[in-house]
Amino acid sequence: MRKYLNLIAAITAGAVFAGRYWRRHGKNQRIHISETEDAYRQARLRILILGSGFGGLSTALRLDRELGQQDTCSVLVVDRDNDMLFTPLLWLVANGRISPNNVVVPIRDFQRGRRFHVLHAEIERIDLQRKEVHTSAGIRPYDRLVIALGSSTSVPDLPGLRAHAIPFYTPSDALLLRNRLVDAVEAAHRTIDPFECQSWLTFVVGGAGDTGVELAAIIHDYLHAGLFREYPWLVDASVRIVVVGRSERVLPTSKPQTSSLIHFVLEQEGITVLTGRSITAASEKAVETTHETIPARTLFWAAGITAPEVVRQLAVPQARNGAIKVDNFLRIPGFPEVYVIGDSSWAYDSTTGAPIPATAQAASHQGDYVGKAITLEESGKPVPAFRYTTLGHLALLGHYKGVAELGPWTFDGVVAFLLWHLAYLVRNPSWVKRIRLVVDWALSAILGRDIGQLRTEAEVYERTKVTTREARIGKSPLDRGG
Repeated sequence: MRKYLNLIAAITAGAVFAGRYWRRHGKNQRIHISETEDAYRQARLRILILGSGFGGLSTALRLDRELGQQDTCSVLVVDRDNDMLFTPLLWLVANGRISPNNVVVPIRDFQRGRRFHVLHAEIERIDLQRKEVHTSAGIRPYDRLVIALGSSTSVPDLPGLRAHAIPFYTPSDALLLRNRLVDAVEAAHRTIDPFECQSWLTFVVGGAGDTGVELAAIIHDYLHAGLFREYPWLVDASVRIVVVGRSERVLPTSKPQTSSLIHFVLEQEGITVLTGRSITAASEKAVETTHETIPARTLFWAAGITAPEVVRQLAVPQARNGAIKVDNFLRIPGFPEVYVIGDSSWAYDSTTGAPIPATAQAASHQGDYVGKAITLEESGKPVPAFRYTTLGHLALLGHYKGVAELGPWTFDGVVAFLLWHLAYLVRNPSWVKRIRLVVDWALSAILGRDIGQLRTEAEVYERTKVTTREARIGKSPLDRGG
C-alpha cells in the first residue's frame, strides 16, 4: 500500500509543479485579444464556424495556423456550450473510472494565444440565401460558413421504444447508465423470484456499431469489476448482456477481420451478440425483436444518430437522418461558401467512394481539411478533393481487454487496451485534463470503481413523478409491474 501511496504522491507533486510552470511560461498563457461584433462585421473575410466539437475546433485551429496574423480576416466559433465534449472518454465515466468533469475541455483553453474568437450562443436558424446565421445573441453574417453541429441519438418511433430505451451520448447519459445498473442490481437483490431476478440482470443494447459493442462491454465490465464487489452474493447470478444489430456483422463499416475479432472477444466475455435482426418494440418487462422476445428490464439504445433540428430545417439535399449531402469538397451543392463536416454531413471519400464514418477521428480530419481549403481558396490556389485516411480503429472491450486495428494488423488483449488509453490521452488537447485522467485511472486501479449514484436533475424529476404515480396505486418504484 505504501508503494501505491508514494506513486500517487509523486504523480500529484509532478502535476502541481507542471501546472504552475505551464501557467507561468506556457504558450497557452499568451494574451488573447477579444473582438467586438462591429470588428467581426467589418472584416474583409468573415469565417463563421457553428459548433465547437472535434470538427469545428479542428477547423478553427487549422485556420489559426494558416492565416497567421492577417488582421483582415475574422474567425468566429459559435456554440451553446463553453466546452468541447471528449466523447470517447464517456465509457470511463460510465464504468466509474473517471470524473464526468474530465471528459470536457473548456473552449477558452483552445483560444489562448490564438486568433479565433468564440460566441457563446444558441444557434436558431441558418439563412443560406442571405448568408447569415440567427443566434440567441443576434444575427451574424458570413463569407464562409462551416457547419459542424454534430448529431444526437435517434430513437425510432416504435411501440414503447422512446419510453423505455436509454440513450448514450452525453455525460448525463453515462451517469444515467451507472444509475440504472445500480438500480437493476438492487432490484435483483431484493426479489426472491428467480425469473424476475433474471429479467433485472438482463441488459439489452440496441445497435452493433462502435457505440453498441463498447457499451455492452462497459456494462459487463462495470458489473463484474465494480458493482459485484459490493454484492458478492450476486457474483454467481445469471447475468445476460445482449447486443442486437440489424447488420449481418458487428461494426459493419470496419474491416471484416476487425468485426470478427470484436465479435469473438464479446462472446468470450459472455456477451450474446445477435446480428441480422432488429428491435421492434419494448415494454417495461421485455424487448421484442424480429426473431424473439427477450425478458429484460433495461434497454440501452445506440443504433443511430440524427442531425440537429437547425440542420434538418435547411432546404438542401439530405440523407434519411437529416445529415446534409455534400460534394467531394465537403460543400453544399449550389452553396460553395458553405462547408458541412462531422455527423451533420453525409460525405464520401472522393477516391474510393466509401462513406465517411461518423467518428471523432473523421470529424477532426474533415475540419483540418476545410481549414486548409479555405486558405487555398483565398490565395487563389486549387483545392484538392477530400480524401479520408483512417489512422486505425480502437475499441475498449472491458477489463484489460480491447481490439486495435492499425494498418494491416488487427489484435486484441492488454496491448490493445493500453493503446486505447494512450491514444485518447494523447488526443486530449488539455494538459490539465491529461494529468487528471492519469490520476483518476491510478486511483480507480488502486481503490476500486466509483459505484455511488449521482442523479441528474431530469432523472430526479422523472423518479419523483413515478413515485407519486405509483403511490396512488400502492406500489414501490422497484415493485412496478412485478
